[in-house]
Amino acid sequence: MSTAAIERHALRTLSLAPALAIAGATAFLLARLWPDVGGKPFHEDEAVAGLISSRPLGDLLHTVVLDRGGAPLHFLLAHTALAIDPTPEAVRWVSVLFALATVPLCYDLTRRVAGRSAGLVAVGLAATSQLLLIYGTFGRMYSLFAFASALAADLFVRALDHPTRRTALAAAVAALLPLTVHPFGAFLFAAEAAVALWFWHGRSLRAAAPVFAVALLGVPLLLSDVRLSDRYAPEAGQTLDSGTSVGAATLRGLGGAAGGHGVALVLFVLLAAVGLWTLARPKPAIAALAAVTIAVPPLALAIASAAGLTTDRLGPRHLIFMFPLWIALVATGASRLGALLPPTTRILVLAAVVVAAAVAPAAVSEPRTIPTGTKRAVTAPADWLRAQLTPGAVLYPYSPVFFAALPAAKEAQTYSREPVALARIAARTHATPAVFMSIPLREPVDAAALRSSGVRFRAFGSWLILESRGPFVDGRTALGSAAAVLRATAPLVREPKAHAYLEQLSGAACAALVRLGSGC
Repeated sequence: MSTAAIERHALRTLSLAPALAIAGATAFLLARLWPDVGGKPFHEDEAVAGLISSRPLGDLLHTVVLDRGGAPLHFLLAHTALAIDPTPEAVRWVSVLFALATVPLCYDLTRRVAGRSAGLVAVGLAATSQLLLIYGTFGRMYSLFAFASALAADLFVRALDHPTRRTALAAAVAALLPLTVHPFGAFLFAAEAAVALWFWHGRSLRAAAPVFAVALLGVPLLLSDVRLSDRYAPEAGQTLDSGTSVGAATLRGLGGAAGGHGVALVLFVLLAAVGLWTLARPKPAIAALAAVTIAVPPLALAIASAAGLTTDRLGPRHLIFMFPLWIALVATGASRLGALLPPTTRILVLAAVVVAAAVAPAAVSEPRTIPTGTKRAVTAPADWLRAQLTPGAVLYPYSPVFFAALPAAKEAQTYSREPVALARIAARTHATPAVFMSIPLREPVDAAALRSSGVRFRAFGSWLILESRGPFVDGRTALGSAAAVLRATAPLVREPKAHAYLEQLSGAACAALVRLGSGC
């Protein structure tokens, strides 16, 4: 073989390396995710997405944007998936799809930032990320949020590298995408806007007019997020699952992206710092974007929390929008240090970084560990509900049992256990034949006592289904009847957690009724 042929073969091999690495890493991630689609217990948050998304499109948008408030894109995608396959697993496959699509985006973003070697490291980090391994099958918006953030950052960097009207418009449109997925998309949107305005300083504003016009589309999305912030109300006496402090959530979010926990995370923080330093002089705009996106949100959230302006739970999953830029910084730092070494040693070191990320101590815990969400626990009550449900019935609250009852549950209206959202949806509910309430159990209930009280119920090993039969003329009447059933049942259930859950549902219903001008 001639020298020219050998060189051509080497070039072809090198050009195929990224594609092969991306394909291999994506296949590895898929192999890790596939068993969890049907194997993990159902979670209440997944029930929220699945039951809302299964409703007709108009009702879905009303519930998401006006009743609950927030970003609608994941609900729309889940609605499409459920139209094709009306099962709970379909909602999880949406998450799988976007988790897999995030891997090549992380490569392209990091390649633009620091070259192909860094991009290949980013591929390995993304495919072994704890956040994607957990939330890649969790039936909520989190893997979509990672994907949208990666796409927005990638197109923003592309616009910086090749500043034309076309690339600027593409970046502006992509910047809106995280806002349609999660309220915290505003952080990335604001970071990109701030960096763009700073580096555009002194140039013609007329040329940037189309970008500003696109950016204005973010206003209604931000207003919807403001509506989301007031849906929690203290009068219900709820004890929601506690989150973590802003600092702890940030460290676990970054470690869940790459680095894990403890000493391992310290090493990855150092790599990210090297990456930021490497970019600071040749690519200050990209360095500024990464620094602002990672540093400013925790500070803003800490200030908001100290001022009592936030009431929602904060966890690492909410900060997944930092995922692509954090991985890019770590990969850039690893590549920069690797460049100081001989080629053979360099490859080993870069591979060691990926391996270290894969075996790092867990920074993010799996939320789907509740025994009442397993298929064994929900199958019997879900089968019973399918036979009992009639169109227009009300399900209260969002529950793994109701989620498992799809597709029959598509015909029912589900009520939130957040008082503000509950009042809004009850106010627009028309006549309904019945209300079904689900209570998770850890111990058997006293069936004789429930019968003697006149409560309609069906007890299963892990669930108690309460029933309030109508017909009811409207949602307010139905909710009042449900609250009465819950109040009558609570003293008869001695198991502490089930009793507390009954009290919580009753308190939320009463708080919603007060908002609607009714007594409880």
